[in-house]
Amino acid sequence: MSTTLTRSAIVGVAATLADLAMLALLGALDVSPAWANVPALTVGIVIQFVGNKLWAFRDLNNDARALARQGGAFLVVEAVAFALNALLFHVLVVLVGFPTLLGRVLVSAAVYFGFSYPLWGRVFTAPENRSPS
Repeated sequence: MSTTLTRSAIVGVAATLADLAMLALLGALDVSPAWANVPALTVGIVIQFVGNKLWAFRDLNNDARALARQGGAFLVVEAVAFALNALLFHVLVVLVGFPTLLGRVLVSAAVYFGFSYPLWGRVFTAPENRSPS
């Protein structure tokens, strides 16, 4: 496993833990899983962008144009990932009745490894893929 993938997976675990904490908190406040899903995913997305850009891919190019391009591209990838997470979570947890937190973990992992991470390599440039300056 590459260093970038390892770091990104660690960021993914942190984002998932924050997501789960938000789901648990909102559940304790009697918010339905269907309604708690969106704010929980949003917390995870913010952690994913910052953690992957700065730590996993070590992409420290923070000029305004680079941030705007990367932020826009990341949001497109994550909009699709968000929809996939929401849809698969709804099917697994709401329709099938799978346990909420376990359902979140399974769905998040499937979307992360199968969709998000492969596309983030196009959004951020990993150190091993940078051309010498």
